[in-house]
Amino acid sequence: MIRSVGPLGPVKVAGVVSWKLRYDLLAVLVVAVGMAHFASSPLFRSAEPVVPLLGVVVSIFIGFRNSSAYNRWWEARTLWGSVLINCRAMSNALVAVDNCIPEMLPIADRMRRRQVRHAWQLAAELRRLPAPPELRELTPEDPPTATTGALLMLQAADIRDLMAGDMIDRQGRTLLTNLNTAQATAAGGLERIRNEPIPIYYAVFVRALAWTFAVLVCTKMGSGGHESMAGMAVGFLIMAIFIVAERLGYFIEEPMDNTVFDLAMNRFCTVITADLLGSSHALAHPRESPRALVWM
Repeated sequence: MIRSVGPLGPVKVAGVVSWKLRYDLLAVLVVAVGMAHFASSPLFRSAEPVVPLLGVVVSIFIGFRNSSAYNRWWEARTLWGSVLINCRAMSNALVAVDNCIPEMLPIADRMRRRQVRHAWQLAAELRRLPAPPELRELTPEDPPTATTGALLMLQAADIRDLMAGDMIDRQGRTLLTNLNTAQATAAGGLERIRNEPIPIYYAVFVRALAWTFAVLVCTKMGSGGHESMAGMAVGFLIMAIFIVAERLGYFIEEPMDNTVFDLAMNRFCTVITADLLGSSHALAHPRESPRALVWM
């Protein structure tokens, strides 16, 4: 079943993100309270001089990591825009090369339906979830278990058949083939982002660095000291800022992981469905849900 929602409001987003970070925030609270008893120990006091320098280092690493994560998210968004453009261009090209031969009509119709199926199938594969059964009804002529790569191969076969049947000329074949290749390129780019995350050892290093600084920064807190509620609150706030910043980068670097940080892939697919098959098609109106775009 496909479910879709409109944009989440700021309050709902804050609530969902806070729930996602609940264990990290709880750990920060525990450490901040614990430092009220250990911050005055000689071991921690001896580390005070390195805290400012460590803060600069942590800021650089977290900034670089989050910048890389955002670039991955932005590239995935751009590639999904290319998928949308390629689908529209393929539909327009089929109109442009149509020479009004009756035999061409069912092939062109099947290619449009297959293009829509490919978009929804791609979203499912990127989320590593099974595609909903209703997708098979879009192209009952195709194998029910066809993958995104197989669907594009079938598109290429139909282009070949159009050429072999003298329904399009060589220039039309080149146009349709180039659009099919562009779609394969965009899908391959999305699969690369999905299957090649930032190296785990680098992610672990940045997280360990953030936590080390978060603990040591408590030794610099305050005129009131950690014995006061104000001192613990300030320590918690400073720690939370760095830990949350590191975690947000971790979440954003997976833009197709079926979470609140996910790209709105269902919306892209809904627009493609409406453009190629008409706004009255069932897949162009997925059921509403109060959550982020998900597959169930």
